Amino acid sequence: MPDETIITHLKIKPYNTVLINFEQPVENGFREAKIKLPSYKWLYNEEFSNEQIASFEDFAHKNSAVIYKYARLGGIDNNN
Repeated sequence: MPDETIITHLKIKPYNTVLINFEQPVENGFREAKIKLPSYKWLYNEEFSNEQIASFEDFAHKNSAVIYKYARLGGIDNNN
């Protein structure tokens, strides 16, 4: 993303659960937030603003079909 936020997800877990992780580099490491699909429940938020979290949640809603697709396939190979 333009602000250097990195978005990753894990494979599908029991109960059709997928975890999406949002990370952004900061001076001493990363700040991080994690949301669980399909409930869209935030598991934690480390220093992101309410506005950023709302934006991430919107991203999760708009991209859930693609996220589930690749979670089922085991991810995307970006090593080309």
